[in-house]
Amino acid sequence: MSREITRKGVLLDCLEYQTRWLKMSSKGRQGREPIEGLEDEFYEREAKCRILRELIHAYDSEPVRAAIADWQIRLMKGEKPNTKDLEEPA
Repeated sequence: MSREITRKGVLLDCLEYQTRWLKMSSKGRQGREPIEGLEDEFYEREAKCRILRELIHAYDSEPVRAAIADWQIRLMKGEKPNTKDLEEPA
């Protein structure tokens, strides 16, 4: 029997995938220091892992879940969701 696919589960899978690639581009496959010549890939993966962790942490908060539910309700009603709140600060 397959497991239920959830938003958090998908984020966790993405984090696991990015973490594996981060380790592959690091010395000793520890994920701490880039292999010479793979610095760009290492730091990009490191940033993606950080962002995924932030999203997973945020998803565990009730206000974020409520906002996601509101977003989905608006989409189902054919309304345009408010994307202004999703923009990252400059």
